[in-house]
Amino acid sequence: MMDILASRDTVTIDESVHHIYKDLTEGADPVTVPFKTMKDVFLWAAVLGCKRGERRPIVGKKVTVFRWAQFSVQTDAPVIKAICLADGSDVDVLLNQDQMLGVVEEYANAGIHELKTRLTGGYGQPLFNLVELQNG
Repeated sequence: MMDILASRDTVTIDESVHHIYKDLTEGADPVTVPFKTMKDVFLWAAVLGCKRGERRPIVGKKVTVFRWAQFSVQTDAPVIKAICLADGSDVDVLLNQDQMLGVVEEYANAGIHELKTRLTGGYGQPLFNLVELQNG
């Protein structure tokens, strides 16, 4: 098995959306704050961006929100790899952690506003809106 090349292990977001990550993770009530970690918000946003086929490069100041080691090998890594492959990237992207991070960071940057809007921009509580988003 080939090793994955890695020169960075930080996951970054655009500083301008950091408040959205905080809004969706800070608080004790899971009904109004449905995510426990920024990693979870990041992956949901990346999936939404990928689903829309939209990548948005981070053009503002980058903020580190967590490290690669926080991704679960069993559950998160397959999602990241699937996003990279769905992107149409060459399969070799799976051998380079930097490239994978770049792809998912851009998808998350594109999907974060939709996630916020879908959870808090309409009727209902964020947790129940998240369930609806998952089912829809």
